[in-house]
Amino acid sequence: MNQSKLIAVIGGTGSVGRYVVSCALQQGYRVRMLVRSVRSMQLPPEMAARLSVVQGDAMRFDSLRELLHGCSAVINTFGRPPHEAPMYSAVTRQVLEEMERAGVRRYIGVTGLSLKLPGDHKSLGGRVVSRMLRSLHPQFAQDRVAELAVLQGSSVDWTLVRLPVVKEGQGGCAVKADLQRMTSNRIYNGDVARFLVGQIETPDYVRHCPFIGS
Repeated sequence: MNQSKLIAVIGGTGSVGRYVVSCALQQGYRVRMLVRSVRSMQLPPEMAARLSVVQGDAMRFDSLRELLHGCSAVINTFGRPPHEAPMYSAVTRQVLEEMERAGVRRYIGVTGLSLKLPGDHKSLGGRVVSRMLRSLHPQFAQDRVAELAVLQGSSVDWTLVRLPVVKEGQGGCAVKADLQRMTSNRIYNGDVARFLVGQIETPDYVRHCPFIGS
């Protein structure tokens, strides 16, 4: 069990983030979650006792300072609706600056298929989806590239996970990961969460952007 380890979760009330919180608690971690507005979560008493909530904003250093104090890792699943301006690079920059002040080394984040890297081998469907995303939401795609640049310029042990289409549900399939090849066109929220939480103790993809699928 990991009861001595406290992890911070950003975006913990979102579609993937709530699965991350539940998965981390199930694996014995203590979790501190940053939220804009407090919402109740139905959890067994033993798990609820290991969850704390910071009400604040990921763009405010005081909120991040409270969130990160005493943490050993950060999982960032912050999301934005397509009709709002992208903020991924700005949020990630703020988080990394506060992580370095707090002495937190491990950062795990998520991104989409629009992020293209040299050597990538995507399926035909993946290439079509990637081009469509870059065409329909060019600002989001550009901000995702900027987010990666922020991570690459930092000194933390980061992993940025590239997700295909994410479906609602626990899943339960084995997650396949690859640095250059798309492993599937879809994955379930629960499988994403298990992979992200598994990276806390795993150095395999430090400073890399693996594709995952199930």
